[in-house]
Amino acid sequence: MDRRILVIINRLGGRGFARRARRVAAEMLNRAGLEHEILATRSMREIRSAAATAAERGFTEITCIGGDGTIGMITNQIAGKDILLSLVPGGTGNILAKHLNVPVRLRAALRVAISSEYVVDLDCIERDGRLHVLNLSMGLSSLAMTDVDGRMKRLLGTAAYFFVVLGHLARRGPARFRVIADGRIRRVRGRELLLTNAGFSKTALAPLFSDSRPDDGRLELSIFHLSGGRGLLGMLYDVVFHGNRYRDRYLQRLYLTDSAEISSDPELPVQADGDGVGAGSVTVRVRRAAVRVRAPAPDLTIIDWAIAEISPVRAAQR
Repeated sequence: MDRRILVIINRLGGRGFARRARRVAAEMLNRAGLEHEILATRSMREIRSAAATAAERGFTEITCIGGDGTIGMITNQIAGKDILLSLVPGGTGNILAKHLNVPVRLRAALRVAISSEYVVDLDCIERDGRLHVLNLSMGLSSLAMTDVDGRMKRLLGTAAYFFVVLGHLARRGPARFRVIADGRIRRVRGRELLLTNAGFSKTALAPLFSDSRPDDGRLELSIFHLSGGRGLLGMLYDVVFHGNRYRDRYLQRLYLTDSAEISSDPELPVQADGDGVGAGSVTVRVRRAAVRVRAPAPDLTIIDWAIAEISPVRAAQR
C-alpha cells in the first residue's frame, strides 16, 4: 500500500519551532518521495477533526509533532482504525516518545517516522470511553496538578510540581485506597496511587519502572506508601543510585490485565495524562493494542538514527 502521511504540528509548542518543523518535515518527506499534507495549528478542535477524518481522506499514517497531550488527543481519534502513528517530540515532557526511545532531535525523530519498519501495538488506559496513553493517578501527583497553574509552570517548569508535592507530603497523611483489580479486592494505605502503561524513561523515576513495556497487554498499578523516614529515604536512594534495592519499603506493585475500580478516602482528585478527570473514584480497563505506533527498532539506538540523518549509507553499515 502506498504511504500517505498527514503531519500534524501543534503550534502551541512555539511559533519558531512550528515553522522550523514544517520546513524540515516538508524537506525530508519530499526527499523520501512520500505523499503528504502538513497541518500546523493551535486549535485543539482542528487537530481532533483532522485526526478523526484522516483515514477517510486516504491517509495511511499520522506524524504528530507535539507533546503527550497532542498524542493522546490523536490516539483517541484513530484507535481501532487502520492508521499508523509516528511521534516527533515537541512538548514539555515527551514521556511516551522517550519511553519508545524516539530521538528528541527533530531530524532524527522524523527519520524514524519516515524509515523505521518497527511498529509497537500500544496499550492504553480506558476510562469512560476515553483513552489515556501515559498514566492515571490519585494522590500527591493529582493534588500537585490541581495546584500548579500556568504561571508557576512557566516560571519553574517541572520543578513546580516537585515543590507542590513536597508541601502536600508535609501536610497530609496517607489516604485509604480501595482497589478492585481484575476482580480481587484490596485495601491499602498510601500517599499516591499510580496506574501506568508507559514508564518514565530518561527521568529520575525510570528505575522504579524498569519492567514497564507499552505493548505487554497489562498496566502497572503502583501504590506509594512513603510513610515514615525509611520509606522516603529508600525511594530517594533508589532514585539517586538508579536501582530498586529498597522498593518494598515504599512501593506496592500490582499488574492489571483487565479492569479496576479505584476509590479513595478522603476523596482525592483524579488526573489522567495531566488533566483532571474527577475525584474520589474511577473505573478503568486495559485497552490492548489500541493504536499502532512507529518507533525505533529495539536493537537500534538514538545515535544510529542521528547517523542515519547525516549519512544513510554509513548507518546501514552499522
